[in-house]
Amino acid sequence: MAPISKNILSTLVKAFIGVACLALIVQRLYQSYSAENLNSVKEIFTAYNSFLIALTVLLLFLNWGIEVFKWQLFTKDLERISFKKAWQSVWMGVCIGNLTPGRLGEFAGRVLFFKPEHRAKATTLHFVSGIVQLVVTIVMGCAGLLCFSSMIDASYFNPILIAEIALLFVFMVLLWRVNKVIVWLRKANFLKKYDFTHLKIERSMLLKMLFLSIIRYIVFALQFYLLLAACGIQGNIYHIAGAITITYLLLSTIPMISFIEVAIRAFVVVLLFGGLGSNDWKLSIAATLLWLINIVIPSVIGYVFLVQNKFTFGKKQKI
Repeated sequence: MAPISKNILSTLVKAFIGVACLALIVQRLYQSYSAENLNSVKEIFTAYNSFLIALTVLLLFLNWGIEVFKWQLFTKDLERISFKKAWQSVWMGVCIGNLTPGRLGEFAGRVLFFKPEHRAKATTLHFVSGIVQLVVTIVMGCAGLLCFSSMIDASYFNPILIAEIALLFVFMVLLWRVNKVIVWLRKANFLKKYDFTHLKIERSMLLKMLFLSIIRYIVFALQFYLLLAACGIQGNIYHIAGAITITYLLLSTIPMISFIEVAIRAFVVVLLFGGLGSNDWKLSIAATLLWLINIVIPSVIGYVFLVQNKFTFGKKQKI
């Protein structure tokens, strides 16, 4: 009787995740686009622009493929999983993370493929990997701020730059002392029931993760550039590059509530690229397309992976 109850619970959890994700996606799009605005969307899909959008979709697999390789590489000493399983793990994380503010719940999907006794360690590695990617985003964003300060209102420039540099400093210290932080975590009362033994992160591995994070950043920056071009956003390439780095900086470090994420993305893009004389709706469409390609497609496929696999939360699991 117990296994049947667990199967029913697992099915209900998967059903809830699927319905919640679908509802959030529909709600976000409904809030962003009315029937009149859809005409602006139709104008974009010429043959050439469709080619650029298709190329952006293809780069989706390179973008997330690098992230999958990072995840497989970073966890290999913990537990060896195939590239296929690592891919499913990452996209299941995107699916579940879609339901939480700032995608903080992404780890819950990623760690399901690991043995229960390894999940606390895998969760720690997930957050360390995320911090490394954030460091790259903040460094590039701060460089964009310094080079293209005119894109940010003067009254906001200094507070944003100071806050981002302070955040960068905190992350750098955490990464530099990551093993000491892990030792401290093991002593925390609320984490004593989890197993962190023998978890050690070598600095050589962090450097590899940093290199791969830089490559991935270049790929998703290129995706954004292609979508801006497809939407007819023109201007000096250096200004566009600067605006892209600042956009990713703000989107990565502003705490976002899930159901208004698309609106925030569109607002930030319009704010930064509006000075180039571009149509606000075209900017909004570019931001939405980027979200649809890099988040919604992985979320939907990640949900398929979640349904296809059987997971339990006890001492044993079947995959």
